[in-house]
Amino acid sequence: PRAPCSPLPLHTMPGVMKLSVLCALSALLVADGVSAGLRRTAMSMAAQKGEVAGESKAAEQFFREFLGALPKNVTKAKQEAVVASLEAEVGRLAENVKKIKEMEKTEAAHKHDHDGVKDSLKGKDKAMMENMDAWSERMNEKAKVGAMNVISKLKNAIHLVKKGALSGNKDASDRLDDVLKHMTAMAR
Repeated sequence: PRAPCSPLPLHTMPGVMKLSVLCALSALLVADGVSAGLRRTAMSMAAQKGEVAGESKAAEQFFREFLGALPKNVTKAKQEAVVASLEAEVGRLAENVKKIKEMEKTEAAHKHDHDGVKDSLKGKDKAMMENMDAWSERMNEKAKVGAMNVISKLKNAIHLVKKGALSGNKDASDRLDDVLKHMTAMAR
């Protein structure tokens, strides 16, 4: 499926974000003359974090536009399909949060080895490794918070659809519009 305002299919959006992060990082690493091993490590980390962050953003944008385009009154079957779709996305995003936590645990478990390697480096390589570590922590936190925000909004939308936002309940419909407005504000 395509996101309504996107020229790309929804499933490629995380890949696009990952590719842009990889391109930017590879240009930086090549320019600094960092060793091939560090470059591979940085590219791998960027790919993982970019994919998780990109999927949250793509899901947020898609569902904001998808829910906004639905008519105010839909059949019970269509409501159930919308709820099932939203719940499936909440599950995928929850898995992403779980992956991020697992990556953090893995990084913490290998911190001693990583610190040993970092201590053996000199100059630009050591500085790049320290910058990469700081970037990794920021990206983990940003991706985790972003996914949890989207999960919260989607759960709100599920609750409101079940309450009748798409079947004539004016109060639930107005609150769903508010949730969609908040999702729009999050995207900026």
